[in-house]
Amino acid sequence: MRKIAYSMIAMAMAAFTLTSCEDVPAPFGQPEDPGSGGGGTVVIEPTGSGTEADPYNVAAAIEKCKEIGDETPTASSPKYYVKGIVTTAGEADASYGNATFVISDDENGTNKFTAFQVLGFNGAKMPAGYSIPVGAEVVIYGPIYNYKGNTPETGGKGMAYIYSINGEGGGDQPSGETIGTKDDPIKASEALTKINALADGEKSTSKAYVKGKIVKVTTSQENFEKYGNINYWISDDGTEANQVQVYAGDGLNGEKFKSVNDIAAGDEVVVFGTLYKYVNKNSGAVTPEIEGSYLVSLVKGQGGGGDTPSGDGDGTEANPYSVSAAIAKADQAGVFVKAYIVGWIEGQVYNTGAHFNGSSTVATNILIAESANETDPAKCMPVQLPSGAVRSGVNLVDNPDNYKKEILLYGDITKYFGTAGLKNTKYAKIGTTEVGTKPEGGDTPTPSGGEGADGSKIVSIADFNAASESDNVWYQLTGTVKNLKDGDQYGNFDLEDASGSVYVYGVLSEKGGAKKKFQDLVSKYGIKNGTKITIVGTRGSFQGKIEVMNAYFIRVESDGGQGGGSSTGADGSTVISVANFNAAAESNDVWYQLTGTIKNLKDGDQYGNFDLEDNTGSVYVYGVLSEKGGAKKKFQDLVSKYGIKNGSVITIVGNRGSFQGKIEVMNAYFIKVTN
Repeated sequence: MRKIAYSMIAMAMAAFTLTSCEDVPAPFGQPEDPGSGGGGTVVIEPTGSGTEADPYNVAAAIEKCKEIGDETPTASSPKYYVKGIVTTAGEADASYGNATFVISDDENGTNKFTAFQVLGFNGAKMPAGYSIPVGAEVVIYGPIYNYKGNTPETGGKGMAYIYSINGEGGGDQPSGETIGTKDDPIKASEALTKINALADGEKSTSKAYVKGKIVKVTTSQENFEKYGNINYWISDDGTEANQVQVYAGDGLNGEKFKSVNDIAAGDEVVVFGTLYKYVNKNSGAVTPEIEGSYLVSLVKGQGGGGDTPSGDGDGTEANPYSVSAAIAKADQAGVFVKAYIVGWIEGQVYNTGAHFNGSSTVATNILIAESANETDPAKCMPVQLPSGAVRSGVNLVDNPDNYKKEILLYGDITKYFGTAGLKNTKYAKIGTTEVGTKPEGGDTPTPSGGEGADGSKIVSIADFNAASESDNVWYQLTGTVKNLKDGDQYGNFDLEDASGSVYVYGVLSEKGGAKKKFQDLVSKYGIKNGTKITIVGTRGSFQGKIEVMNAYFIRVESDGGQGGGSSTGADGSTVISVANFNAAAESNDVWYQLTGTIKNLKDGDQYGNFDLEDNTGSVYVYGVLSEKGGAKKKFQDLVSKYGIKNGSVITIVGNRGSFQGKIEVMNAYFIKVTN
């Protein structure tokens, strides 16, 4: 069939004047807006919705690229169908099997869209020397953007592919080799065999059609709302035997899923993507994956064979980490992990000392996994059981019936037996039985590691308390304010996160700022007991009591559900800081009033796109209208009337939204400029 497809393409090529020996042109300038006037300008109206059934024409694709902006897309970015006529030929690269060429809405090249490094039909590599003929009508599928603000094009490096040429292909006939076909996909177990044959970190050179039954869906609601794709596992029969992970998969025909519940355990699917032998850099664990994928078919089932707690989790009590998510974290204090007890470890060597039974002779540890039937140490996590209530209630020596039971644990992810483990275990729950000390509130833990404000070290409170005293080492901490007295001018209180508590000896409004100004922060941000706050300070002590000293304010993370001192703004909106806006849920119905300084506004911007910054953080504003429901592309009227520029302090009202994981103020309109 592939030979037939190439014969047809060769016949089409013969009908046109080939220019495949020409160099691919440099990026084109921004095409003229349709209807912008000028002598002899050809007006081509944007048409299409970007779907398979109704592709964008080039004019519509150009408009969409302007809307998306110049941020380089990723494999998880939204994908669109774009239809046009080839105006410059593109020859397939011998090494990568992709090609670059330009399409337009007419043969004269009135407008231009660059198909950049696109693959052949179905995302397969094109044979070396294969040329896309000038004059051919093509449909391209993939993410698009406005490169450097002046070149509408597809995402590169094979993110996009040719859907059809002159109506032939339609996504059914690959122009290069694939593993399996749409009508005859390989089984999940066969995909696993091929992945295991790859070198560590290697990907298949061709994409594969893989059929299987979903074992489990592991994407949390929070991550789905952020990225719009889903991680799930498939096998031949829906059990955990010979399963493969589909990583960041898209929905049918590359469309975004509408809900994390669009697929479920037991559903039968055919997936099209790249086989990948993924290796975790921290733990060395190997995961067989299918990446860059989408669903070719979906048949809803009646439930799967997995018994794994679903969801990657975020480490809170309400949404605990799975074992795989905990292993990936490698080092984090004060987290909840939910799993099954699958065994115990004898001796000092993890792999050889692991026992997968309930007949333990060691009371100081257990092994946990996502499946009650797991027997692979690489998919397990060792858990330290300190002396006391946790050890007494959990260990398998005294409690052999705990074997294969589901357990909720609270402790610190760190090295244990030379691999990622859970130590300092303070709390456990098996069924309705709870042992140990449960942290108050079950707050999301603060991960240690990374750089905070002014080069400080981000740490949990437990790690801060364990650090050495120093006036030269600065730490960033996030926690809930407790025991703050009304009217306190200094800012003395206890700061608490899921890992512990520490006394804060005064907070300045900024580094090196004046003392006794804490009430200014209270007035501005509504700080009170229950507010979650981020500060930077040094590790000190007084009369043997650990304290955060020389502390200064960074931002308010959340108001503890009490309103955070918010008031009512224009049109009934909620007055809010940028930090609290960023922490809010997405909604087109809830309106927020924000005030901040304009940054990164481009000269002549008609939409009003810029960064809005206050001393709690920064957020991107995606356009500003002169009034609620006003006309678009009128921002320069505001600039002329009020002298708005970078550095101006502006008040706007808008909704909390996001695009490609980036938080944005959407549907915004102007209120006032204060300077």
